Amino acid sequence: MRPPVSDADLSQCEREPIHLLGGIQPHGVLLAFSEPDLTLRLVSANTEAWLGRPPQALLGRPLAEVLHSSSLVLLTRALSQPVNGALRLEAAGRFFMGLLHRSDGLAVLELEPIEADFSEEEALGMVDLLLSPLARAQGPLGLLQAAAEAVRALTSFDRVMVYRFDVDWHGEVVAESRDEAMDGFLGLHFPASDIPAQARALYTRHTLRLIADARAAPVSLVPSVMSSLGRPLDLSGAALRSVSPVHLEYLANMGVGASMSISVLRDGRLWGLIACHHRTPLLVPAATRRACDVLSRLVSLQLAAEERASVSAELARRAHLQTRLVERLSEQAGTLPSALSREADLLLGITGAGGAALLLGEAPVLLGATPSSKDVVELAAWLAGQHFDGTFHAERLGRLHPPAAEYADVASGLLAVLLDAVTPRFVLWFRPEVARTVTWAGNPQKPVVSGPGASHLHPRASFAAWQEIVRGASSPWTPEDVAAAVGFREALVGVLLRHAVALARSNVELDAFSGTVAHDLKEPLRGIQQYAGFLLEDYGEQLGEDGRRQLEEVRWLAGRTQGQMDALFEYSRAGRVELAWGEVDMQGLVEDVLLTVSARLQENQVEVRTPRPLPRVECDGVRIQQVWANLLTNAAKYHQTGGPRWVELGFYGPGEPLSSPARRRPDEYVFYVRDNGIGIAERFHEDIFEMFRRLHPAHSYGGGSGAGLTIARRLVRLHGGELWVESSPGQGSTFYFTLGERPR
Repeated sequence: MRPPVSDADLSQCEREPIHLLGGIQPHGVLLAFSEPDLTLRLVSANTEAWLGRPPQALLGRPLAEVLHSSSLVLLTRALSQPVNGALRLEAAGRFFMGLLHRSDGLAVLELEPIEADFSEEEALGMVDLLLSPLARAQGPLGLLQAAAEAVRALTSFDRVMVYRFDVDWHGEVVAESRDEAMDGFLGLHFPASDIPAQARALYTRHTLRLIADARAAPVSLVPSVMSSLGRPLDLSGAALRSVSPVHLEYLANMGVGASMSISVLRDGRLWGLIACHHRTPLLVPAATRRACDVLSRLVSLQLAAEERASVSAELARRAHLQTRLVERLSEQAGTLPSALSREADLLLGITGAGGAALLLGEAPVLLGATPSSKDVVELAAWLAGQHFDGTFHAERLGRLHPPAAEYADVASGLLAVLLDAVTPRFVLWFRPEVARTVTWAGNPQKPVVSGPGASHLHPRASFAAWQEIVRGASSPWTPEDVAAAVGFREALVGVLLRHAVALARSNVELDAFSGTVAHDLKEPLRGIQQYAGFLLEDYGEQLGEDGRRQLEEVRWLAGRTQGQMDALFEYSRAGRVELAWGEVDMQGLVEDVLLTVSARLQENQVEVRTPRPLPRVECDGVRIQQVWANLLTNAAKYHQTGGPRWVELGFYGPGEPLSSPARRRPDEYVFYVRDNGIGIAERFHEDIFEMFRRLHPAHSYGGGSGAGLTIARRLVRLHGGELWVESSPGQGSTFYFTLGERPR
């Protein structure tokens, strides 16, 4: 069994010098001459058959000895023009179609015999044959099918296919007209190696290529090597250029005796080919070939027009969705993430995604089918390290970011727009894996096979349909998808600015309201507490037990209301505080906090454990002191009766294993407060961070406003970090928090 052909072997095909093969096809003759003396310096070896004089009799002689005088005038005039077309020239008593170009410092003239002249009526008939089917065609595929049929009717090839390249230069036959005796390739795919890079480059530069007889021996050039260059003449621009032996063997394996390829270009780039095959040799007249070339240009123009119309309609549809989305976001109250969550269908619709994630500074907001919050955070951290111009898209995300292979079912495809490079903040859209079956013309894993020599390759001999299931890729993101994402980013910036203005206005109003409340409400609450105390002191005996209990409740409620107001003011201020970053000794800071809450710890008989000294980190020490105080106070409060009570303060350093997924950077410290208290059911792990949310009656576990954890999380997030809990009933709780990087 032969070993598989490696990528290194395939590179031989890519490097084959198909423009330096040193020969031409035999259905014409080639003359190369110097300027301005028009002296022949190189000719093809078949000049005697076509021009009546052998090569050696022509070399060094003036071109005037070959061309008729009138044709020499036409040629001289053509040499002065920047673009040279086909010329009708007379030589040796017969007419030729002449093609002129320059190469390696010489003017190169190719001559093909004209067997018969087209009459005006025949020319008009050819134009009608070309244009009528195109005018009747509906849609891109209909247009391509009409083009295939028109070329076949014009040229008499047995099979004409339209072959479209994809982004990886693999190709698919999207239209076909054929003789019933010929194999059909419609819908089949061909690997990129079938048309290597240097061949595609020539197809781009020269849009028509005829191989009139795939079995004919090539005609050599005289001289075979140019002495000034040490190599054959560069025939990149020659229509008669001989054919690579590998390609001739490829055609023979397909049972093809003649072929013609017409390039379809879009914006100067190779879009596809009109590929023609015939079982026997077939010489297509030069005039017919030119007509086919014109047809290809017309097809390209019509495809471009239809695509522009389709793109315009699609962009208009996306713009309408985006306008509706922005209008609704601007009208809705509440936070921007919550507003976007309510408009998930519109957000997904503008890019045709199955899911989206919003990273706007806090925990990611997930919409539709997405990876987990942990995976999204890790993905955003990876994206932040990539270099791109504001938008990023991939259909095979798992190849670029290996962890994504685990959630390919929801996110094989990623489209990301960067909102803020400093934080960073993103909007991410996801598409699931789309497993599809691709039918190839032969096994694409074996486009060539090893020959008897160590370095000789042969093209595959079988073109039987070969199916492959392609996995790990989403449907591709189109330019319209990317444009819609960019448009949404720009619109979102406008919404964010409006929200910022509204927030600034409401902050001013809140400050004014706070002053009013402090003056108008806090004093009456103190009065209620004081008068309730006076009544209990002066008339307690007369009120009886029920009266005293009710009056104590009034005093307690007034105190609780005042505490909630103080907490609300503190929470409001926490959202607008400017952090004073600096290097902080976290161990010293925690020791200060322990002194502050020591009375509560002693009252509840709580032992404090510190397994090792805490590190020095950068943060706002005053604000993080509040975080530790809130967490320690909570840990001291929520304990079961009986048994030892303890609280442990510690950290996980960079690289140390941690069960929780919230670590975002490899160099990050994760601090914790752990206790052996009553614990919290998992369904309440987020509820406890809501403002004034308590899971127990107001009087139990020492009371409290229910705002401490809310304020603590807000202060941590202001640092760019996160605060979360791991807990279960009866098993105690561990509160973790991280700190982001100091702004630079």
